[in-house]
Amino acid sequence: MKTKVLALILTLLMLLTLCACGSSKASSVEAPMEEAMEMAYDGAYYAADTAQMAAASGLAPNARGASANTSAKTGSEVPEIDPEKIIYSANATVETTDFEAGLAAVEALVERFDAWIESSSVNGSNFYDISRGYASTRSASYTLRVPSERFQELMGTLSEIGNVPYTHVYTENVSAQYYDTQARMEAYKAQEARLLEMMDRAESVDDLISIESRLSDLRYEIESLQTSLNHWDRRVAYSSVYLELQEVREYTQDTPVQLGFGERLGRAFRSGIHGFVAFCQDAILWLAESLPALVLIALVLVVLLAVRKNRKKKKAAVKAAKQD
Repeated sequence: MKTKVLALILTLLMLLTLCACGSSKASSVEAPMEEAMEMAYDGAYYAADTAQMAAASGLAPNARGASANTSAKTGSEVPEIDPEKIIYSANATVETTDFEAGLAAVEALVERFDAWIESSSVNGSNFYDISRGYASTRSASYTLRVPSERFQELMGTLSEIGNVPYTHVYTENVSAQYYDTQARMEAYKAQEARLLEMMDRAESVDDLISIESRLSDLRYEIESLQTSLNHWDRRVAYSSVYLELQEVREYTQDTPVQLGFGERLGRAFRSGIHGFVAFCQDAILWLAESLPALVLIALVLVVLLAVRKNRKKKKAAVKAAKQD
């Protein structure tokens, strides 16, 4: 009797064990689609954020933190096989005594270096300046885009246009930002491919809607990152030169920093003479321009004085007649 009871108990335990194993296996096989999508979607951001944190800390992510489908480039270091992404730009001022020839020289320079003009503006003399012979007030502003490999060569030939009193060259190394952005985009593309595979296996409308929503977010991120990469590529491939062309009567002369008292006194005296001569010339030009108006005003004053004098005579005559 005891043996039969013991056998019955063992049989029941075996049945319970088999039921538990079967339920756990079924639950592991039938994982919800939503959970899988969460893992795929969050994996993209985890991989991208891992690359970003690695770039900030200067360390590459380890094998545990990197996804199996992501690229080996993390953005923390510039890959040896890829060139550095350096943006060159410059500001320059060029003086010329022949403005038309200067404009033609700029156009020739653009064609010579396979560059192109992104924007330009020309400020000419106004009527007031032209009427007095002041032709040295015109200027032109250019934004030139030149291939980066010819940037230094172009900057060295600006003196062919005229005198160059000012130049300033800027450099910006965007290699770390560029390759970090590239790694993030590759991670997002890998997760996009995984979501597309899951869409093919989706069995309900709710799953399709959820996957499409996640794909829309990923594609927005990919397009945004691609736009940034394209912008950097254009700036790296073509350097910017902001050129100011000014027409002057005389070129700006380079002078030593330290000047003696005699030299400064002589320059002050010469400057005073030039200023006095310019003032006299401007006064004569003003008188010549204002002469017609001054003559007209003088005639009006003469007429008014004559009328006033005539009225006084009439009043005096009337007063004398009354007294008589």
